[in-house]
Amino acid sequence: MKQSLMFLLLGSFWILTQSASADEKAPLNIIYVLADDLGYGDLECYGSKLNSTPNIDALASGGLRMTDFHASAWCAPSRRGLMTGCHPNRPWHNEKGRWGKLADAVVIPELLKLGGYRTALIGKWHLELSAGLHPLDQGFDYWCGTKGSNDWDGPPPNYESFRSAPELAWKTPLYMNRENLGPVVPQSGFTKRYTEEVVKIIRSDNKQPFFVYLAHNMPHVPVFASKEFQGASDNGVYGDVLAELDWSVGEIVRALEETGQRENTLLVFTSDNGPWSMFTEFSGIARPLRGQKSTTWEGGTRVPFIVSWPGVIRPATHAGLMTHYDVYATLASLVGMELPAGQAIDSLDMSEVWLKQAASPRSNHVYYFRDAMAYRNAEYKIHLKTRERTREPETGKREPSVVQMPPLLFNLKRDPGEKRNLHGKHPAITERLMQEFEAARKAIQSWEPF
Repeated sequence: MKQSLMFLLLGSFWILTQSASADEKAPLNIIYVLADDLGYGDLECYGSKLNSTPNIDALASGGLRMTDFHASAWCAPSRRGLMTGCHPNRPWHNEKGRWGKLADAVVIPELLKLGGYRTALIGKWHLELSAGLHPLDQGFDYWCGTKGSNDWDGPPPNYESFRSAPELAWKTPLYMNRENLGPVVPQSGFTKRYTEEVVKIIRSDNKQPFFVYLAHNMPHVPVFASKEFQGASDNGVYGDVLAELDWSVGEIVRALEETGQRENTLLVFTSDNGPWSMFTEFSGIARPLRGQKSTTWEGGTRVPFIVSWPGVIRPATHAGLMTHYDVYATLASLVGMELPAGQAIDSLDMSEVWLKQAASPRSNHVYYFRDAMAYRNAEYKIHLKTRERTREPETGKREPSVVQMPPLLFNLKRDPGEKRNLHGKHPAITERLMQEFEAARKAIQSWEPF
């Protein structure tokens, strides 16, 4: 089924490309940079007074900085939503197993390959390596990175380990395509290695446009910066790690400029979820938002999002709502491709938002951690369940969610920090959102549009 759909798409795109004029501009390159556990308040351009990020800030000042962009509350679902254009709380299992529907999906790299793109994943995958789910089975021509987070294959992932375990205790293996090379790159070497891989792709003499998905391991704990960046910041090792991530962006931009490709390259910088603030000095902050990674407070899902395309995207700040599963339709629109039938069913095209600063077509969003916990329409948001963190950081004991009855109600436009519960003043709004939430939850579970 997936192969026949891909064949039909390929034929349609061949017809489209045959009608293109010979004097059109160079095709669009796409580099999508995804930091791991970077907080809303961690960049200077988002108000940080702790970290220096001049290269990322330059992207923001020359491009579009979105202030209401949402990923999922934690790692794997963010990647699933991004790659598929579907809400990650949909039931992905089918008769093939837990990840059956994901293997069937036409994901972003597969779609772009039909448009003549060469594709590469540099960094963390975190969407399984079983049959049909390996990056090379999902449309990537090349992969250099890790199967999951960098706290795998090491000491217990708790605060004491991150405080005292030496760097070499973490045996996170590096994969090169289908080969497991073992822990050949130390934790402090991942950012530099990934940057070198991306620069190599940029400087190659291949005339095909490229899609590079750069999914950093940092600043997920344990955090380590390379020798050149140790002590480079005023914010300890976490600030050092961000300084190196910022350097990475600078190296990518420099390579694009030196190869004459900057003006035909769309460059995105964002994060997969909010910061893991429970690990204090080894993690970031979501200020002025409430919450952290694995919570459905705004600080758990609202993350920095910067998109730059010189000469095409004007410098601006945009307060409209956008989600990670909207990226699929937006990229398809920008490269002139239609969405495959039955694919990316939750993805809304935000190209007019990016190119013309138009109003966002999205008004609602379902927030979840393992199950649906909160719902939003426009400026109002209700919480039916809440949690403050993943687990107790010292012991690793998981902390349960708390059922909120009646639901909490917040006006995010006036109160983005979610401090003032308005249910008592506006019970009718709570009731309306409850009805919308229940309809959306049922639609998601039955694979209907919500």
